[in-house]
Amino acid sequence: MTRKKKRLIICAVIIVAVAAVWLFLQHIYPHFHPPFVPSYSPASLTDLLAKPALQEADYRLLFAQTGLGKPAIDDLLALGDEGKAQILDTQTAFLNHPGEAPCTPLGITTREHRYLDAEGHALPLIPLAPLQDGDVLVTLSTHTAGWSHGHAGLVVDAERGVTLESVVLGSLSSQMNVNHWCSYSTLAVLRPKVDEETQQKVVQLALDKLDNIPYSLVSGAFGEKFQPLDGAHSAHCGYLPWYAWMSEGIDLDSDGGRIAAPEDFLHSPNVEVVQVFGFDPADFADGDY
Repeated sequence: MTRKKKRLIICAVIIVAVAAVWLFLQHIYPHFHPPFVPSYSPASLTDLLAKPALQEADYRLLFAQTGLGKPAIDDLLALGDEGKAQILDTQTAFLNHPGEAPCTPLGITTREHRYLDAEGHALPLIPLAPLQDGDVLVTLSTHTAGWSHGHAGLVVDAERGVTLESVVLGSLSSQMNVNHWCSYSTLAVLRPKVDEETQQKVVQLALDKLDNIPYSLVSGAFGEKFQPLDGAHSAHCGYLPWYAWMSEGIDLDSDGGRIAAPEDFLHSPNVEVVQVFGFDPADFADGDY
């Protein structure tokens, strides 16, 4: 066998090996960690929801049964029968969702897990809890090469259901309809523990400085993590809500690393959990809910 043929064979083997690793990481490995589907039985919530006041144990039971934290339960109960009906609908969705969702492309290298209908359109399975301006939405249903980095967004107009998000490389951050979050296989709604005035300051900063800016994978990774307010800005999905809240001194990055990853927000002591779906409520047992 000539040297040329040997080199060609070696090159072919390398190409096949790289392709096999990429296939494994992109299409197989992420599926080893499906969304959480409760194995416990549904509890009757009708009498509990009729109580004039809920106790700590009641909120814990509701969180385990519905994924709704205390802020969401209180907001929904304030709506009367309509809110109670949504709590029961959320219980059904939370306990009985299909778990694994189809994996579809998002850009060239990234894929996402969304529930789809028979025609391949996004299927909203999550009854979304009442939102507030400044809420942070997190999903771990997006991945690139085996890394389930997830995605995050910032609610900038809760009344109209509008978020601000940096979505994919090559795009600009933009305002989006919050309903697209309802078809992800995992979702967490997090609320920083601040007053309404601070919420509005954060949202205004985001709209002034972080709307229509370039996507960057390395935002915060070099130099000062919090870039000057009067400078040029770029952001990846996690950096955008992190920067907006950090402008008011609220650090959502629980591990303090250079990259503000969406998963880090889930463990921040500076937030309370409004709602989870596809996550195990037991993982939030020592936090606010």
